[in-house]
Amino acid sequence: MMRRLGGRFLTVAAWGLAALVALQSTFVRAASPVDDVVERVRATCLRTQDLSAQFHQTATNRALGQVQEAGGLFLAKRPGMMRWAYEKPEARLFVTDGKTLWVYSPSEKQVVIQDIANALASRLPLSFLTGNCNLATDFDIALVENAGTRGLPTTRILDLKPKQPEAGIARMLLEVTTTGYSVEKTTLFDAYGNTTAIALTQLKLNTGLDEQQFRFTPPAGVAVVTPGTPCERPGVARRTAAGFAARRGAT
Repeated sequence: MMRRLGGRFLTVAAWGLAALVALQSTFVRAASPVDDVVERVRATCLRTQDLSAQFHQTATNRALGQVQEAGGLFLAKRPGMMRWAYEKPEARLFVTDGKTLWVYSPSEKQVVIQDIANALASRLPLSFLTGNCNLATDFDIALVENAGTRGLPTTRILDLKPKQPEAGIARMLLEVTTTGYSVEKTTLFDAYGNTTAIALTQLKLNTGLDEQQFRFTPPAGVAVVTPGTPCERPGVARRTAAGFAARRGAT
């Protein structure tokens, strides 16, 4: 279960981060045509080296009619580093240094460790995380203009659709405030109509986050699972943190 959760989450999280990082802007002016907004996205993305924020996530399963809410602390640093520390509904940690992904569940006393490239179903999120800031290369982008958006003079909504089929995403909506042109919310849609919305508050950019926050050492007594390795079989795949550390020290 944790392997599926890790892969699905990282794909969603990486897409959300790509949008949230890319659409932070220091310009303040009236609403712009989509091409101008996209250029601001690209330019500011290049200037953003790290960010921290509180996040609130809402996931909706259309077929089952279920809504799940969660929240916690989010940190990111280029190239490719992320830390999502869930505080509710239960503690859970997703950490990557750009190469390795750690998915830690304190309640299960288990951490899953795998290569980040194997955890993502699509190449594009990783491309953005490693420094590609040009959203227009891979997406058709339009401004959403209707009666609802016209009633929100300080908000603009960008509609992004992949130019080529991408696993895990059919569409992405970005809600951008015209006061500072920061992203308030990202909503991702999959091919089945399920949605995952990520909203950030208390956002801080370029504070010089320590890279140690994007690595994880399993606590003593925690089971370590490494999916996809030759050792993944009953009685071998699940290992203690002490045993994992000992093997790493021997290499």
